[in-house]
Amino acid sequence: MRAGFMMRLQGEENKQFRMSALDRRHLSLLLAHLRPQAVGLAVAVIAIMLTSGITLAFPYLLKVAVDRHIAESDMTGLIIVAVIYFGLTLVQWFASFSQAMLCGRIGQNVVQALRRDLYESVLRNSLSFFRKQRIGEVMSRLTNDVNSLSEFVSTGVIHVINDVFTLCGILVMMFVLDVRLALVTCISIPVIALGTQYIGRKMRESSVALRQEIAAVNIGVQQGVSGMRVTQSLGREQIGIEQFEGLSLRNMKANLKASFFFALLFPLMSVSNMLSIILVLTYGGSLVSRGAITVGTLLGFFGYVNSFFGPVREMTLVYNSLQSAAASLQRVGEYLSAEPDVKPPDSPVRLGQNVEGTVMVEHVTFKYPRGANEGPQPQADRTAAQDRDTVLHDIHFRVEPGSVVAFVGPTGAGKTTLALLLARLYDPDEGRILIDGVDLRLMEFSDLRRIVSLVPQDVYLFPVTIGENIRYGRLDATEEEVREAARVAQANAFIEQLPLGYDTPVGEGGARLSGGQKQLVSLARTVLGDPRILILDEPTANVDVITESLIQQGLRELVSGRTTFVIAHRFSTVKEADRIVLLEHGTVSGIGSHVELMSSSESYRTLYEKQWARNSKGRIDEDTRAE
Repeated sequence: MRAGFMMRLQGEENKQFRMSALDRRHLSLLLAHLRPQAVGLAVAVIAIMLTSGITLAFPYLLKVAVDRHIAESDMTGLIIVAVIYFGLTLVQWFASFSQAMLCGRIGQNVVQALRRDLYESVLRNSLSFFRKQRIGEVMSRLTNDVNSLSEFVSTGVIHVINDVFTLCGILVMMFVLDVRLALVTCISIPVIALGTQYIGRKMRESSVALRQEIAAVNIGVQQGVSGMRVTQSLGREQIGIEQFEGLSLRNMKANLKASFFFALLFPLMSVSNMLSIILVLTYGGSLVSRGAITVGTLLGFFGYVNSFFGPVREMTLVYNSLQSAAASLQRVGEYLSAEPDVKPPDSPVRLGQNVEGTVMVEHVTFKYPRGANEGPQPQADRTAAQDRDTVLHDIHFRVEPGSVVAFVGPTGAGKTTLALLLARLYDPDEGRILIDGVDLRLMEFSDLRRIVSLVPQDVYLFPVTIGENIRYGRLDATEEEVREAARVAQANAFIEQLPLGYDTPVGEGGARLSGGQKQLVSLARTVLGDPRILILDEPTANVDVITESLIQQGLRELVSGRTTFVIAHRFSTVKEADRIVLLEHGTVSGIGSHVELMSSSESYRTLYEKQWARNSKGRIDEDTRAE
């Protein structure tokens, strides 16, 4: 049982990424964010090349010092070489410092721009996007993937340029000094190539496994904390500990395996380096003894041999970071290039301020994609419309301004989906919805959100103060307007009883407030926004009788003069509606008042009688509600 449940939560998202899978279009997205940093990148490359050039000059200066000045006892020349050496060291230090600072700044600028655009893209996406994506997945792309890209852009690319330039320069200088010694040094290159290829492959495999185990630990922590109430109420703490211990053990083993192959790489480089030194020392020493080369040439060559394996080692590691960056680019690019299902109109129609609130639903049909809440799927795995579940079919009705309309029906009838369509969080597949004769798809989003407000049953409050949560309904509202909205929503009384009043922090998701108090704050937020059309998902569900009375009183003031749609769970709310729309199996099976539907609809009577029977026994459960 160890880690079984938690491991299954990972999905397939951590499979090893292949470079061939990278969408080349996403490269243009990255280049667009790099283009403003072009000057900084160019200066950083120049600094890198200057640093590498100076590094290449040091062994040659040693050769000159030994052959021309030490051998001939020329102290003046030796001092000049020493001064040049010191001056180049200062220049190299300054160039390295400048390159590091520039790369750091470039990386942070890319992070800031990418994360801003990515977050904007996420917020502007359609509701269907969030049905497909897990919160942890979105957070991972906004944090880990953006950081991975930034790190590669700011340091990886620059270091690759540095390593290639340095390695080529060393090879050139080796052949300039002595072709024979250069060829002897190259004997160790096949050993390095074969060894690093094998170790690099093992490092990539262990790195993928390590990322999977880290993800499993993170998911285990999230699930353990989120489900703490269930765990403690059922006395399953020991099982949770055993599951997490299993995940932690797997993570430790994956870390040890990754560390083993990473540690193996450096001894390989050391052995190859020593092999080259031994070959150069043996063969070069024989050349010096025969007078074929000078001592300075041999010493300079040793300097290049010692510098040769640093770039080789770094370049063997760069593929791992390149692969990781490519995978991150693919994931970030998918979000940045995603087109929302609900798109703004090309030629919007403005309604102005005087909106009557007439709503017309004309032959609306809507289908959810199958598996829409099961995570993203490749486009090739999706089929056409026949692979989608029809939720609403040919819905047609008209609502006059200022009317209160209740949606009732059994679970799965399509009530919530219809409400989401009215708020244009989805677009219908067929038909249209009009406000004052204007199709929702032709309205600016700003106009639509000003006119239509959806109040969900599950209230979300931001982790700020009560006043700030209410002001979210209209950001330019004054303090008095916030308080007046709270008074209308019947929230002012409990707020003023709190020690900090409107400055009381609500905690994460409103955790410091009761369910009823959160609902009252949500209503106050809606009041402040002053929408012309309201869509309410029964705000009195799951609250106590006293709070329900307060909410009902606030609702009476809130809906007054506004076109209102209520997803009704309790028939006490249904009876107060001007019209009732009965939904069954995604179609409208009846429209009328409570009295009319009681006489004309057997399904409505059945729903009502079930609730009345339960209420007479003093309890309400899922069978007694309208949904």
